[in-house]
Amino acid sequence: MLGLAGAAIAAGWDDLFNGRDLDGWEAQSKVDWQVKDGAIVATKGAVGLLTTRGIYRDYELEVEFRAPDGTNSGVFLSTPKEVTDPATECYELNIAPAANPYPTGSLVGRVRHDGGEAPEWRKFRVKVEAGRVEVWLNGEKVVDYKDRKPLAGAHIGLQFNQGRVEFRNIRIQKLGLP
Repeated sequence: MLGLAGAAIAAGWDDLFNGRDLDGWEAQSKVDWQVKDGAIVATKGAVGLLTTRGIYRDYELEVEFRAPDGTNSGVFLSTPKEVTDPATECYELNIAPAANPYPTGSLVGRVRHDGGEAPEWRKFRVKVEAGRVEVWLNGEKVVDYKDRKPLAGAHIGLQFNQGRVEFRNIRIQKLGLP
């Protein structure tokens, strides 16, 4: 009988974060990215991304995150290493307070979800395929967006903007042809 990890591997899922170090990731700005208690943690530095070294096009992504009050962060999908306008250059899945124009679960510049902050661990599941971005937050579908000008494959990025943010259990499953 396969355990959870074995079942995930059998289903074609790959871990993007090993829980021990930042192998496979690359900082794009001066942020105190570190691994603590099996999570990628950032608390201070210049606004910027920690990006995958790999490039992904059509995929499903799962990531758990924790963002206490005052945090502004995000998960960047189909992103270049440096972004000046997330509304056109990538899909920014925001982690932000309810007062933000694009609260947690929103795609910045594209679709607003009425999420907000919460101090506990939460989970995004995202499907990016042929310009369609679907987002589930803690199992509830919160976004179904179809881009008229789909973005090409690129990196996945974790953003530090403001406040403490933590990410763990980051895994991906490529869709379509192997």
